[in-house]
Amino acid sequence: MIGIGATLFKIAFVGGRGFSPASLFAGGERGAWYDPSDLSSMFQLSDGTVAAAVNQPVGYIADKSGNGNHAIQATATKRPILKESGGLYYLEFDGVDDGLVSSSIDFTNNDEMSVFAGVRLDTAGTKAIAELSDSASSNTNTFRLTAISSNIWRYASRGDSALRNANANGYSVPTTDVLTGLSTISGDSAILRVDGSEEGSVTQDQGAGNYGNYPVNIGSRNNGASQVLDGRIYGLIVRGVLSGASEITATESYMASKTGVSL
Repeated sequence: MIGIGATLFKIAFVGGRGFSPASLFAGGERGAWYDPSDLSSMFQLSDGTVAAAVNQPVGYIADKSGNGNHAIQATATKRPILKESGGLYYLEFDGVDDGLVSSSIDFTNNDEMSVFAGVRLDTAGTKAIAELSDSASSNTNTFRLTAISSNIWRYASRGDSALRNANANGYSVPTTDVLTGLSTISGDSAILRVDGSEEGSVTQDQGAGNYGNYPVNIGSRNNGASQVLDGRIYGLIVRGVLSGASEITATESYMASKTGVSL
């Protein structure tokens, strides 16, 4: 009884008002945390100058995990726009060529991954949300979180084998959701959660190796070259470990509060 009670207390505590995603990186975990609700973490220019402002482009968003994996867009016309609606802040991607790209994140010691995002999708098609490397189709040891077709969210992972896709069906545009991708290469597992519930999973062989040392593309593939999101990103967390149950609960609740979604 003591063990069960302690576990329940821990879950309640980390999911409460005091939770911050910074705690996910307190042990030196590799990854990144991007928070459009924190205007102080963003700038209009890619060199980190000119303070962010609503209805203005964002060329730089700081990584709040403490890892220094800031994301930028050097081309002025490819920068997403900072927006606010109903007290919620988000980056709006134009579906044409917008995108942000992080510095390279060295996940070569990690074969586990957790990805959390708050997203709105406005038009159907294959639309990137977060992708490790310029193309998870072309590069090994990567992951990607995308929309495909007209109503499907997808989380995919691979080692040195083919991408293995976990799909969640029935999310016709426009749709706003909290997405969680969880994967292990050696465990041949990829799971996709939507709005707090597991909606897709796959256990096919992902091959061998750990994740690679690549940038994370945000809102598009290959720095705005394709699969550009027509919609919004309210927040994004990438973490090179498999998050535990209490961490997933707390992080999804946090992301829901930033996205305006009820879990």
